[in-house]
Amino acid sequence: MVRAHEWDAARRLGRVPASRQPWWAAHPAPTSALRLEWEAGGVRPVLAVAGDLDARTAAQLEAFVAGSALAGCAVLELDLAGVRSLGSAGLSGLLALHRWCGQRGLELRVRGALPSVERVFEAAGLDAAFAATGGGPSGDLALF
Repeated sequence: MVRAHEWDAARRLGRVPASRQPWWAAHPAPTSALRLEWEAGGVRPVLAVAGDLDARTAAQLEAFVAGSALAGCAVLELDLAGVRSLGSAGLSGLLALHRWCGQRGLELRVRGALPSVERVFEAAGLDAAFAATGGGPSGDLALF
């Protein structure tokens, strides 16, 4: 048999006061911002990417490139020197971007990748798909 004071305490503990929030509301997950900047260079524009390329930002990269005027361009270069980490969704986004460029007759090149990003390429088995084209201390990478 439950006594009245025990019932009262259980009822009070089961309700959360309106002024209190759960612990995860006070500590939101960090948002990963992606900075995208064009460095126009005639037939060879360079898109500098900085931030984390993951599930939250991969679609942003694809939409940014798709919404850009690339008429008359033969090569699109992605400068990944500012990309700290590359998730599987970001890798999928890069492959989708490569497909998109191929459909429009553009060549996609990746350059300046940090070692952490290169390790993702190696783990995914895409390091052999990247061919060095020279041009920089780390070299440019041509995707496929």
